[in-house]
Amino acid sequence: MGASENHPPDQKVGHADPGEIAARAERFATLLGGAQRKLFLYILSLVPNPADAEDILQETNLVLWRKFGEFQPGTDFIGWACKVAFYEVLKHRQAGSRKPLPLSEATLALLAQDAEDVLGEVDSRREALLRCLGKLREPVRHMIRLRYQLGVDTRAVAEAVGRSLEATRRALHRARVALLRCIERELARELG
Repeated sequence: MGASENHPPDQKVGHADPGEIAARAERFATLLGGAQRKLFLYILSLVPNPADAEDILQETNLVLWRKFGEFQPGTDFIGWACKVAFYEVLKHRQAGSRKPLPLSEATLALLAQDAEDVLGEVDSRREALLRCLGKLREPVRHMIRLRYQLGVDTRAVAEAVGRSLEATRRALHRARVALLRCIERELARELG
């Protein structure tokens, strides 16, 4: 592997400022690190095998690094990365084309667009959830944190907060319903 393979194409190894190269590499790492989970889920929505999705993700990461000079700062990195990943999925399909392909390329493109749309919704829903969690009273927030963030079972949550198991179940149910309604209101407010 030559030295130029470690730098995006628009960077000439002997001619670029080392500080600029480091800053660009840091920007890339930050953007890519924040996108990895979504990018993997996007790829997994297009290929049935998680191991294949991992391989495609790694190839996508390499292509993203090589093409990072083409990315326009301030635009949607995840959208750009998903487009690159889509082409890597197509390459993967063509490489394994000895087997019959279950979906046409057009159908795959439709699925890819749907997956990209869902990724956009995930951020909005997460932000709405955080705002709604902030509106809950602290004791209820504590129970939610124990049950869903830390994965503590309901019986242990009841013991931790000094309530009966049934009272804890009812409180968690009311909190889930309240959070769902709050999230729906927050999302509707964003759209309208």
